[in-house]
Amino acid sequence: MALLGYVRCSTDRQQVRQQCDQLRIAGCVRIFKDRAVNARAKNRPALLAIRKSLKPQEDTFVVVAVDRAFRSTFEAIAFLDDLTAHGIAFRSLEENIDPRTLEGRRWYISKANEAEYERGLISRRTREAMAAAKRRGKKFGQKRKLSKKQIAWARKELRRKRNRKTKKQIARRLRVCTRTLSRALRQSQISK
Repeated sequence: MALLGYVRCSTDRQQVRQQCDQLRIAGCVRIFKDRAVNARAKNRPALLAIRKSLKPQEDTFVVVAVDRAFRSTFEAIAFLDDLTAHGIAFRSLEENIDPRTLEGRRWYISKANEAEYERGLISRRTREAMAAAKRRGKKFGQKRKLSKKQIAWARKELRRKRNRKTKKQIARRLRVCTRTLSRALRQSQISK
């Protein structure tokens, strides 16, 4: 009976090292890692790969905690039901639950539900913080590559009758690509 571990982190800055260490100590022979993948993402390559690798009636799917693998109650239950239907065991190191029992299944669903609730809270707090920052005048997104002065100069050069420059020449002089220049010109007209 082989123990196969699964870890996930939702951003590039987060580390999976600690989760991997815990899974190795627990005896996992292989660890599948989804890095910078949202827990509700449809495309989770490592989760799909581990599911294909798990052998019915032989292997155990191991996670450090239910919330590290799933943030949707529905997905967590569907995944567990699929494992159970194929005779694959499930193990969570932190919760230490056996979802094959009625009580274990209840705790598993409860933990998945808590994870979904927590994700919702984080999302709501983030939206509220961003809205408050916008009210204070904070701008989000990438910094503009061209200043208003540069855009005005580019527009003037494009309107010239004599020695008129092309967009490509102007973009090269401003050290941006032609698409960036075109977008800046278009957005400056909209904001007038």
